[in-house]
Amino acid sequence: MRQFYLYKNSSGYYNAVFVDPETGKKGKDKSTHTKDKIQATIIASGWVEKGCPEARPNSRNYSPDSSTTRLNLKDICDRINETEALQLINMLTAKYNLVIPSAENPVIEPQITTTPKAEVSEQKRRIVVVRKKPAENSAPAQMSVPTPVPAQKPKTEGIPLSAFLLNFWDFENSEFIKRYIAHGHNMTKRHTDNMLSLVRNYWQPYFGDEITVQELDRTTLDDFFFYLNTEKGLKGGTVNKAINCGSRALRYLFENKKIDSNPMAGIERFNPEEAERGIPTESEVRQLLNADWSNEAYFLAFKLGAFCGLRAGEISGLRVCDLDLDADLIHVRHSWNDTDGLKCPKNSDVRDLPIDHRTLLQLTSLAKENPNYSDLSYVFFSPVKPEQPYWPSYYVDGLYEALEKIGISEEQRKERKIVFHSLRHFCATVLSQKTDLKTVQAVMGHRTEAMSKHYSDHETQEKLQNMRNIMQVTWDNILSA
Repeated sequence: MRQFYLYKNSSGYYNAVFVDPETGKKGKDKSTHTKDKIQATIIASGWVEKGCPEARPNSRNYSPDSSTTRLNLKDICDRINETEALQLINMLTAKYNLVIPSAENPVIEPQITTTPKAEVSEQKRRIVVVRKKPAENSAPAQMSVPTPVPAQKPKTEGIPLSAFLLNFWDFENSEFIKRYIAHGHNMTKRHTDNMLSLVRNYWQPYFGDEITVQELDRTTLDDFFFYLNTEKGLKGGTVNKAINCGSRALRYLFENKKIDSNPMAGIERFNPEEAERGIPTESEVRQLLNADWSNEAYFLAFKLGAFCGLRAGEISGLRVCDLDLDADLIHVRHSWNDTDGLKCPKNSDVRDLPIDHRTLLQLTSLAKENPNYSDLSYVFFSPVKPEQPYWPSYYVDGLYEALEKIGISEEQRKERKIVFHSLRHFCATVLSQKTDLKTVQAVMGHRTEAMSKHYSDHETQEKLQNMRNIMQVTWDNILSA
């Protein structure tokens, strides 16, 4: 029976799968780190004879010839000659501070010098006696005896990496998160749950539970992220999230003087390689406006996405108090998801958007169907649980169903990468063709807080009116085409 099999992994490298010759069961699976099958066969054959490599296969310290088998001291003793033996003794003496008396002195028992307790860590040393038995009629071998050097201080206990990361991203118990939120910053449980998933899926399986933060260096971390990209086949954007997961945590330790240096400093990020989302054409948007939608919530969510650029979570977060019938405005103040509930919009981009009066009346009518209708009730409420809105994924189903009705099949939709967020991209694209960038930023919520401070109340009203005119002309052109 063959003792191993070779197969190509997703990155094109050959992996060796070892088989137990007695039971026939598959055992270890190791990457040979080569794309040449002949070379991979040679490496795997060496592993069968010598044992699998001790270093992680993605480590820069990895060597195809490395072995996990322990040293056979008797075999070494049988193979070396007298000169090599003396050289080995001298090397061991220098490395471990061994004290070796001359060959003619009698063998004495190992001793440990005694010192006061306060000085034990500084003065303790080991005295080991090694003597070569002289051959008959031969002079004793001459060996240099190094001066004993006090042993180094024992290392201080390190911070276990995996345990630290799991605690750091624990939304309920993390000291960092509690202080971060207390200082007025925004941190959602969905984000911390995503970070915990990265720790459990990638950091912990790679490093295990024993390695400490103090043992990390930039080379080790570079190897880890390279492994995620090449061996695990993760896209650059996902690897960057794993980098963010560790970077935030280790920077916290460094800034609070828990570690002497930050091993994540200078880590190079990967190319995100994010595929650009497709968007529907103006003709397709007109067809969607005239399509037979399954329910009113689907249709109104589509209009808010395409006409106002609202994200799915912002649509779920709309409440009755956010509908301004007097000024024909929507106040985008919140977003909603099933983990965090009601929270600030992404990047805290609270904004006011002009909207046509007819659509505003339709939204109000939908909100009044809620049996718990009030100023704080949700516009897009769930019929099952009226106290909460539809989940953001709900509107996705409605859009896909409507696309099928206008002749865009599932295969076409996937090929063109059209998703619900594509409506937001459509809105930004169309507006950018009709007005200046600042107006587009104001509608889409991309402006920073510093930019918004530059405008006075009068200028804000002028901007709202400009936004209203541009949006009205744009949608009138689409509807009348």
